[in-house]
Amino acid sequence: MVLDAFKKYPSQISSAFRRFPIASALAFFTFFALVYNTEHTEIFERLAGMRFLAWLGIYPVAAMLISLTTSLVQESLKNESKLPQAISGAAWLALSIILAFGITSSVAMQFSLLAHYSTLTYYFIASTALVYVTATLGIFIAPFWKNKDENAFWIFLFKNLKALVVAALVTALLLASVEALVFCFGALFEHEFDEKVYFYIFYFCASAVFPILYFSGIPAIEECHSETPALNKFATSTIRFLFVPVLSLAILLFYAYIVKFIVLWDMPQGMVSYFVSGFMLYMLALVTILYPTRLAPGNTFEKKLLKVFPAACIPLVAMMSVGLIRRISDYGISAERIYAATINIYFYVIIAVFLIDKIKCKSRYIAVIFCALFFVITDTPLSAYSISQRVWMGSIREALAEAGYTEFPLSKDDARKFVIDLRKKDDENSKLLVSRMLELAEAHNPEFTGYLPITGYDYAFTNDLAEDECCEDSDSTDAEPFDQFEVSIEYPDKAVLQVPRGTKGAVAIDHYFNNDEFEFAGDTLTFRISLKEDSGCSCNSDESDACADSTAGPAGESATRTVYSFTVDRQTLKQDSTRQIKTDGATFGIKYLHAEEESKSSKTLRIRGILFTE
Repeated sequence: MVLDAFKKYPSQISSAFRRFPIASALAFFTFFALVYNTEHTEIFERLAGMRFLAWLGIYPVAAMLISLTTSLVQESLKNESKLPQAISGAAWLALSIILAFGITSSVAMQFSLLAHYSTLTYYFIASTALVYVTATLGIFIAPFWKNKDENAFWIFLFKNLKALVVAALVTALLLASVEALVFCFGALFEHEFDEKVYFYIFYFCASAVFPILYFSGIPAIEECHSETPALNKFATSTIRFLFVPVLSLAILLFYAYIVKFIVLWDMPQGMVSYFVSGFMLYMLALVTILYPTRLAPGNTFEKKLLKVFPAACIPLVAMMSVGLIRRISDYGISAERIYAATINIYFYVIIAVFLIDKIKCKSRYIAVIFCALFFVITDTPLSAYSISQRVWMGSIREALAEAGYTEFPLSKDDARKFVIDLRKKDDENSKLLVSRMLELAEAHNPEFTGYLPITGYDYAFTNDLAEDECCEDSDSTDAEPFDQFEVSIEYPDKAVLQVPRGTKGAVAIDHYFNNDEFEFAGDTLTFRISLKEDSGCSCNSDESDACADSTAGPAGESATRTVYSFTVDRQTLKQDSTRQIKTDGATFGIKYLHAEEESKSSKTLRIRGILFTE
């Protein structure tokens, strides 16, 4: 039987190419896109098209899923026109270009890139995820959209799952075999292959072999319509004597917790949401598997379960609602809690769909409502991100008004004083407000900086309140005049650094400097970075950046260290075009730099970037 199944693979694979030609071609395009991305994301490559790489990262797989869905829909409608493929493909191509080039390019360049970068990244990820989720669910729902029952859907679903499992096993076996063959060849002939070779073998198996094998196992739509859903005796026995008891015990466990909650008035904790969510997914899967029992004549045991289990879940989902209300009451609104509340609402919808007999195609409603909720909470003005930002900014404006501030943006001194005063308070509301401000400041939220022009690395957030340091010191009438200085430079993580000529090695650096590791002298800033020579950094660009030693110290502190001392004047740091700081034998490429001298006793420096060594 196994041998006969393998003998059928060549004809099945060739039929997959004929049946899904565009999806098959996109599978190979995905492989080449992954290879291109890998080859052109090294730090020693000068690229002007990072957005093109982002587009290559999101376009091919989604295009393959959309093409597959379109082919299956056309097959169900017996439509051989090329127009639907052209329309769906062009629509996703245009949308992907807008996501990768439009959102991350035009808007960001017209406004402040740093202020909008996190917001744009969120909408880029959310929109892409929505397309992927919709396209994946479309494979199973769209071909059976006009059906009046779920018979064909159920057969198609489980034959697809079988095809996925078989394709995954065969792909894993092929991947292990080929990589073992390459490794053995290198060991026998004393040739060390670059690690990219193993990556490319994985890419080919995962992005080309696996989809083609899966396509070859997808059942014909007409075949699904001609069969009747049925569970074999093994599946029926396993469900009745294994999975159903587990679900029943879980329900009893949750009911016992509800009784404890009522008797002791012990409000549900946050973990309850995770347990209920996992339980609901288990129940959804079990009820879906038991679909053939709906068609069985008579009032069987399994048919009763299809009504009992969804109804029994209502108190559990209600308990999840109580827990969420408590968390929101205690800690306020956040994007994560809005997501959890949306999932909670979705669970009520699932239960209602299962309990309403008039709804015959239950999977269709469950999938469509899921996509609709996903769209609302990710890509609309009612998104969790937008709502949480509005609520947070509203609480910050109220606190500013209570503190007597009416003109915005505040000066940096006033902004720091406002934050430090809140940090000195010991009440929960103040702590919550400070945590919100810190998150908004770290994200460079444009609305927040319109009120408080400080970053998450600012002294107001990072200083030790136990020390006698306060931004008010500089305003004291008894103190000597002090020339305060602050500058922040930041470029997106995907911004390309220019590699200096003569570079032989590179090390990633991300370090908060101690006071003895840097100093301000007049108009210049001097800081030191030391590298351990015995840590494996051999000035080879392929070496791990783990050889960076973030502890800087004076030159000559240890014979095993190379110390690079960088000096830069304040005027240079204030220029928007500053990307590099040079010294003898090294150049530091800036990703992020925040330098501040608040007073003679208060100074901060943090840098993140690449240290290029000669």
